[in-house]
Amino acid sequence: MSTGPVRKRRLAVTLALLIVPLIAMLVVAWRVDKSPPDMTSVATQDAVEERELLPTNVTPTHYDLLLAPNLEALTYTGEVRIKVHINEETSEIVLHSNELELLKAALIIGDEAPLQASRIELKKEDETAHLHFEQPLAAGSNATLFVSFHGVLNDLMVGFYRSKYKDAQGAEKFMATTQFEPTDARRAFPCWDEPMQKATFGVTLRVSEGLTALSNMDVAETTNSGDGLKEVRFNITPVMSTYLLAFVVGELEYIEAHTSGKHNGRAIPCRVYTTPGKSAQGQFALDVAVQVLEYFADVFGIAYALPKLDQIAIGDFEAGAMENWGLVTYREVALLVDAASTSSRARQQVAYVVSHELAHQLFGNLVTMEWWSELWLNEGFATWVGTLAVDHVFPEYHIWTQFLVDDLQRALALDALRSSHPIQVPVRRSAEISQIFDAISYSKGGSAIRMLSSYIGLDSFFRGVRAYLQKHKYANASTQDLWRALSDASGVDVNEFMAIWTRTIGYPILTVEELPGGTQIQVRQNRYLSAGAVSDDEDQVLWWVPLRVATPGSDAQRTTDVLTTRNATVDVPVGTAKWYKLNQDTVGIYRVKYPPGAVANLATAIAAGELEVNDRIGIIADAAALASSGHSNTSDFLTLLRAYRNETELVVWQEISLRLDVLQSVWADEADVIDKIRALTQSLFSPLAKRLGWDAAADEDSLNSRLRALAIRYAGCSGDSAVVAETKRRFAAFFDGDRSVFNTDTLRAAFVVAVRTGGREEFAKVQEYYLDAANPVDQQLAALSSMGFTTDPELLDELFEFALSDRVRNQDVHQAIMAVNTYGPSRARLWQWYRDNYALLATRYRASMSYMGILVRLSVAEFTGAARADEVEAFFAALNTSKFQRVVDQSLEKIRSNTRWLEKDRADVAAWLASNAY
Repeated sequence: MSTGPVRKRRLAVTLALLIVPLIAMLVVAWRVDKSPPDMTSVATQDAVEERELLPTNVTPTHYDLLLAPNLEALTYTGEVRIKVHINEETSEIVLHSNELELLKAALIIGDEAPLQASRIELKKEDETAHLHFEQPLAAGSNATLFVSFHGVLNDLMVGFYRSKYKDAQGAEKFMATTQFEPTDARRAFPCWDEPMQKATFGVTLRVSEGLTALSNMDVAETTNSGDGLKEVRFNITPVMSTYLLAFVVGELEYIEAHTSGKHNGRAIPCRVYTTPGKSAQGQFALDVAVQVLEYFADVFGIAYALPKLDQIAIGDFEAGAMENWGLVTYREVALLVDAASTSSRARQQVAYVVSHELAHQLFGNLVTMEWWSELWLNEGFATWVGTLAVDHVFPEYHIWTQFLVDDLQRALALDALRSSHPIQVPVRRSAEISQIFDAISYSKGGSAIRMLSSYIGLDSFFRGVRAYLQKHKYANASTQDLWRALSDASGVDVNEFMAIWTRTIGYPILTVEELPGGTQIQVRQNRYLSAGAVSDDEDQVLWWVPLRVATPGSDAQRTTDVLTTRNATVDVPVGTAKWYKLNQDTVGIYRVKYPPGAVANLATAIAAGELEVNDRIGIIADAAALASSGHSNTSDFLTLLRAYRNETELVVWQEISLRLDVLQSVWADEADVIDKIRALTQSLFSPLAKRLGWDAAADEDSLNSRLRALAIRYAGCSGDSAVVAETKRRFAAFFDGDRSVFNTDTLRAAFVVAVRTGGREEFAKVQEYYLDAANPVDQQLAALSSMGFTTDPELLDELFEFALSDRVRNQDVHQAIMAVNTYGPSRARLWQWYRDNYALLATRYRASMSYMGILVRLSVAEFTGAARADEVEAFFAALNTSKFQRVVDQSLEKIRSNTRWLEKDRADVAAWLASNAY
């Protein structure tokens, strides 16, 4: 799934990405409680994890499911016939059910008369249904369990739910769709809703004649049911987990293409479905899909398993996308591209999200993690493989360089907290699952794969992955299964060093000391924490760290130096080399602290253009991180920034801008300093904005176009009068009808600058643009997120009211408020809004409480000050935050860490700014 604020993907998913929801948040402490007596507790292979699972006395093998949704009443009826095997004698069958009305249950064994359930007991807390029978069911028998039920097409964006849209006449209509991952198939029909309980599925949908019905498989037959209804029966699925089942009913149109069949052995029909009038916007995603399906079949040696691939854009959708086998569902912004108006960043994100979801057709669907503690096998792989596919189809995107900012640095930031979690995270009960759809499972998992594959070589890596997929297809697998396959393929004991990375929280900082003689360095590893100080108990792990030492003209690919002890001595020609750098290409998951002289040499090399772009990103990112944690002074980071004044690469400037955002955020309440930090920002971005101008060259690539937009935004928001004036001139012309004054990338930058530096008129016009459904959805969301840049308290209150109105979809509330915390004086107002509306928000997002965590992070995580941290902690202590406690703990830790940083370097930053005449 693509989280994104969202749970997946990336999708989940930084503030710059408007497509993927924010990532679901983290919990600090792993709690071990006693299992309820009616649930089965099992231990993992390492005897460290307990799980609350359904009893194994009865297991399913096949479901025949009939659903009849009513899009006017917004309800549905259903019947399910489940073929089960009785493993142990029992008089009770326990399966999952949540917010369903179970009408009747019976068990049929052979030719015997149906055995009616004497009692149906629903346990809300466990989300289970207990079917009691008056006589015991014999072990070893096969039976069919029949259950009839009734449900509501809810507005929670989980289970079987409704999504609204407007037709060509502006009338509001609904479609019915599904979102089952991780544990919401049980909201749609009674089932064994665990990834290990794989079965086959036969789906039949009874719908109105004029509607389209879709499911994972192709249609077997359509029959007339009378009364204006039809029954659409789909072919039986392969064996799969419940969370991958899907069905959609509504007024839909589609476009279609076929893969070449070169590597799949047959041409795969691919379709993109949309609500009426939007299908043409699916062409880009369709083109990506037909190429990526063939690429994956080639690279991994396994043909796509299903007879068709459908992708569909859904208006109301909490996640970024969901990889349902054969029927992939997306937010509209993650699938649809307006050829003339969609920004290049949004277009690239569509390519990535499609690739990520198609990667899941192998990693997750064909081979499924055995339990949610192995989520990274799905999401870490899909992150890495999705990036691999985009690089193949669109090499001009240089997406592996963008990976460093979008994934590696995001993972490093989260994993520097004590309240992070290992890649393989213990998950005991379903309430905890959504909290691990985060940057650790996605981005650190993908970064670990990148580090491993670079070490053993891509040939060995792909050979091992092919063997892993072949051995475990249509089954479940564990991380150990993957390590065994890669070890066999590479001749290296992968588990010996990778288990440390997947089972251990955090990562190291390497401290470099130059030894006398000028030919060696000593490298020491310790755990890195953003809070700085690390206790002895927290510093026990010795990571496996590929050093990848580079000097001018060297090739780190041939380096075999790996740090596995606390300290090591490494041969490096310190005395003769102009510079040296560890972690060449920024592949390793660690930070590096160099001696001052080595930093100065690297700065000289950066200014002279001697270092590659990935290394320039890694150096400035490490310098900023070490400043915030207290491993160096913030003035050291500011001095290093000078070396980047002539930088030309978008992704380097993205990393710089994000680091300056953090600096401005922490110093936001320092009235005598914040204006000087803005002046520093202006001094960096204004020359760039002036050089690039406003209008693109005819042959300009997308990255340069995005760089222009970045420069305009940061120069304008930091007070460049020329940029502000030109923004206002073009803004007025744009709303007077001259749409040529902005290209698809500069539009959002202009909206941000106009709202930040303007007043009610600019705010109202941007709001008007958001509300115009004729505009591309990515640009609508750009407008919505730009509204949060206002500094006017009155407009801010209007924004808060607007965000909770029916004019903003529930999934997009975070877009409306995500920029509010970038202006220090607005933070208290945002926090008060969250507290005032907590009950409303908790009710609205009761089925997806991870979204509450997203709102927590946006509302409080940018505060500084011990008193604020105590206030936030006290507020949440009185509430039930079990489903988003990780993000509460992380936000508190961030507030306190940033407070320590500010107190330590307040004078240091002021002195540096004064001495440099800002």
